[in-house]
Amino acid sequence: MAVYAGWLHAILSGHKAVAAGLGITAPVCVLLSARFVPPTRWSEELTSADSVLVVDDIARAALRLGASVTVERIDGALHDVFLSRHDAREDAYRRLERWVTGWRAAI
Repeated sequence: MAVYAGWLHAILSGHKAVAAGLGITAPVCVLLSARFVPPTRWSEELTSADSVLVVDDIARAALRLGASVTVERIDGALHDVFLSRHDAREDAYRRLERWVTGWRAAI
């Protein structure tokens, strides 16, 4: 896969902005895998974990998004949580529904 300078610059700029803090005023829900598995060689573990970004780094960075951040770790989820296997995907939808329902009740 070709890596273009503009794409890489956008990714790095986004990471830098999050690290500085975004100050999002709306509630934020971050769904991520419970585990990271480095993709050094094929293994079955790659089908039930994030193999793109280190999830502990994502969780820490998420806290800089705004004042009200919920981090949900989904067991068996991939990097793209909603492309995960059925059980992990259903867990993610349940957690997201609970989060939305809670905030809607608070309004």
